[in-house]
Order: sequence, then C-alpha cells, then structure tokens
Amino acid sequence: MKEKLKQFCRSQGLEYVGIAPPGPYPELAAILHDRMAKGQCTEFDGPEIAKRIDPRLTMADVQSVIVCLFPYYIGHQAPANLAKYTYGLDYHHIIRRKLDEIGIYLQANIPGFAYQPFVDTGPLVDRYLAYLAGLGFYGINSHIITDKYGSYVFIGYLLTNYPFAPDRPQNRTCIQCGQCVKMCPGQIILGNFAIDPRGCRSYLTQKKGDLSPAEISIIQKTGLVFGCDVCQDVCPHNRDVALTPLAEFRQQLLPWLDETEVAALSNKEFTCRYGDRAFSWRGKKILLRNFAYIQGRQCR
Repeated sequence: MKEKLKQFCRSQGLEYVGIAPPGPYPELAAILHDRMAKGQCTEFDGPEIAKRIDPRLTMADVQSVIVCLFPYYIGHQAPANLAKYTYGLDYHHIIRRKLDEIGIYLQANIPGFAYQPFVDTGPLVDRYLAYLAGLGFYGINSHIITDKYGSYVFIGYLLTNYPFAPDRPQNRTCIQCGQCVKMCPGQIILGNFAIDPRGCRSYLTQKKGDLSPAEISIIQKTGLVFGCDVCQDVCPHNRDVALTPLAEFRQQLLPWLDETEVAALSNKEFTCRYGDRAFSWRGKKILLRNFAYIQGRQCR
C-alpha cells in the first residue's frame, strides 16, 4: 500500500513523499523547550508544546504521518518586491486540495481509512516531520533542503489511522558554508541549526503594529515588502535547482506590487483582488507600512 501511495503521488506530480512515525517526538520536545526558555519564539509558534510533539493530541488513533513536499521555485523574477513563495496563488489552498486527493484515493483503497490534512498552520512542526520522513536534510538556516529543488519547497502532511511503515531520516546536513549566517538581514541564524525568529525579516514584514527602529532597519535591508529570500538565495544548495513541475505554482504569477494601486484600494477591494494570494492575509495596512519603512518614510 505504501508503494501504491507513492505511485499515486508521483502521478500527481509529487516526487517527494515519505512517512513519519506517529510520535511523540522527545528530541523535538527538548529543542522546543530550550527555545521557549530562551525566548526564541514569536506569536506564530504554538504555545502548547505537547500538541506540537504528539500527533495523538490532534488525532487520537493516528498510526502514521504522510509527508509531502511541494516545490514552488519558478526562477528569479525581475522586478520583484514579494518573496518567491508568494508569486503564485495561495499555496495553502493548492496543497490542501492535493492532500485531500491523496486522502480520498486512500479511502477508496483502504477500508476504514481516516485522515486529517494540514498545511503550514497545522499543530505539528512540519519541517521536523519532513526530516523524519527522509525527504530532506536541515540547513543551518533551519530550512529543509532537497537535492533537486533545494529549500524552495512547501510542506504538507496527513495524519492517518493506517500503519504505513516509517521512512528514515537522511544522515546529513547542509555544507555549513556560513553564507546564510553572514547575509541574513536580521542576523538571526545562530549557526547551530536554530534561529531566533524574532528578528527574522520575513516575520517582521508580517508582524502587526509599528516596529522598533532596530526592526525597521532590518526591514530596510532588502526591497521586499513581504517575506525574505536572502538566506535561500545565497545558499549553495539552491544553485541550479529545478523549476517546479506543478502547474498550479507556475500560473498567474505576481512578483511585484504597486504601492499606489494598493493604497487606492478599499479593504474590501484589496481582499477581492488579492485574497487568493499568500501575502494578503495580513491585509493592506501592513503592506503599506512596509512600503513606507523601505522608502524611509514615516509610517502612516
């Protein structure tokens, strides 16, 4: 059944599919407790560590976790003032549909099969699941890296009540060249495969409210009004990576936002125009704030 699962995924254009064990994950628990004790977390990190390390607290009868990688790289675009992962339509919706297709296929082939799909905002640490499933290896910037697509991949997973045999993690890491540590706008890559997300430029472009002078200076180090690509762009593992084979990530590309156009839209108009984009979830106010910071203007 595991081979049938992977064959089905390949027929859907998904090359990287693996199985993580159902947990709990004590090694991850130790890492998360240490980071929380050091204050190295943001409001985007779930406060309940127990739920992040034990799939059974989300799905009581879970027996395995199917993990899939979704490559999104479509090449460098110019001009661009948005992070690469937001160029296409909102990946949350695309990946959720694909995960449901996998779940429906398995329901048709396994009596009593049940699943819960998650993308990005799920209870578990998706990069750790991808690592456990043998789909990639860690970079010191905390990204999961693959040989074919580098770190330009989204991660989705399904909790399932079927005992798929787990895969094994890869016994390797990135080459630890230090380029991401050196070039990170917020200098938040700690060199031990951990980061302090509080100063991450991508996080700061999404953080609510007015930012501190130190945070604004980080925002001003690149011209992206949403997200940050620096640690990925300088990574040697991301040189000459393959473009995504997934048509959904190659359509309706939007690498550039016009500040004047965004400012002229009402909130409702902004949602109508950009609601199907991953950068839109914080609304136009945060984007206009970032435009102002980047251009050295007083934030309105």
